[in-house]
Amino acid sequence: MKHIAIVAFDEISMFHLSVPLAVFADAIPDCDNYFSTTVCAERKGRVSVSGGLDLFVSHTFDELSNADIIIIPSWPPTKQIDVSLKEHLQHAKANNKLIVGLCLGAYALAYSGLLDGKRATTHWKFSHDFRQRFPDVDLDTNPLFVVHENIITSAGSAAAIDCCLHIVKSVYGVKFANQIARMMVSPPSRTGGQNQFIDSPVVHRPSDTRLAKLVDTFQGDLSTSLSVGQAANLCSMSVRSFTRHFKANYGTSFITWQILMRLNASLELLESSDASIATISETIGFSSEQVFRKHFKAQFDCSPQAWRRLFNNK
Repeated sequence: MKHIAIVAFDEISMFHLSVPLAVFADAIPDCDNYFSTTVCAERKGRVSVSGGLDLFVSHTFDELSNADIIIIPSWPPTKQIDVSLKEHLQHAKANNKLIVGLCLGAYALAYSGLLDGKRATTHWKFSHDFRQRFPDVDLDTNPLFVVHENIITSAGSAAAIDCCLHIVKSVYGVKFANQIARMMVSPPSRTGGQNQFIDSPVVHRPSDTRLAKLVDTFQGDLSTSLSVGQAANLCSMSVRSFTRHFKANYGTSFITWQILMRLNASLELLESSDASIATISETIGFSSEQVFRKHFKAQFDCSPQAWRRLFNNK
């Protein structure tokens, strides 16, 4: 079981606080033995929430010492962090605990010095302010979240869901993360402007029935290889119209989407079966094992065998 400590503060957004609680507690199927969650604050007692609500928090920052994962779900950009919180974060970093700054929570990590010289992200609206305050941080506001060593930062509010699902995936595997995503009626993860370990395709049915039929056809047999021209014909569109419609629905090109779909399918096969890498590659439609390995390494920053060793026995 992994213990998660979530930091609260006065005027915190209820949405920001509720995302990690939903992912790591409320949506966990048969919730025993996976995660335990604790909300903590500088002092025990009343914590105000934006919108006029109040919470009663029973734990102080001392709880951070017991955590495997520390999550700061947001932070006031102009507020320096408490000395006690800073010391706890620096101690957690030194002990290789996972530290997460969701959305503006990256400010707290930056104020603590944990992001100096590291790549990070935060809400795009605050990029100019963040760069001015923390010039030593390599800020990239394109990804939904960034993983750098044992520190993760995420973009704006909804990206916190993607980030938390990634943490579940990294601890218990893609199958378990997908179960939680289904419980939350959320995609397992989203494409869109990122090319890093955390990308997986969004699997949803578009409102355009022609695209929906195409998606069903491809999902029914991942070994089917469709060119853009063939896909456009299936949708009774010109190539130009199809390309525009598909990207509007999925945020990426049809070819890239096919690769991501296949890679996502390979994760569960690697975790749940003993099939050889060559067999998996053929099953999911890659032209060769070498091509599969190349795309897998580029997407997840590890080999298929390494992924299998990490998750196959979980």
